[in-house]
Amino acid sequence: MKPVRRSIGFFLLLDGIGALWAPAEYVRRLELGNPLIDDMLEYLAENPSLVRKFKIAEIAMGLWWVLR
Repeated sequence: MKPVRRSIGFFLLLDGIGALWAPAEYVRRLELGNPLIDDMLEYLAENPSLVRKFKIAEIAMGLWWVLR
């Protein structure tokens, strides 16, 4: 179970760091075709500071999973 938890933690870390680099572009790559979800993603793309806050939380959770 520990290798799986570490793998998930590393994925969260890398995904969070990648999103911090370019938050608006990161969100725009996630378009799914569902109008409700696409509207939410568009809102996030227009507010990169909100995306950064979510991704900082994701990085913290990834660190917790890796170091736990």
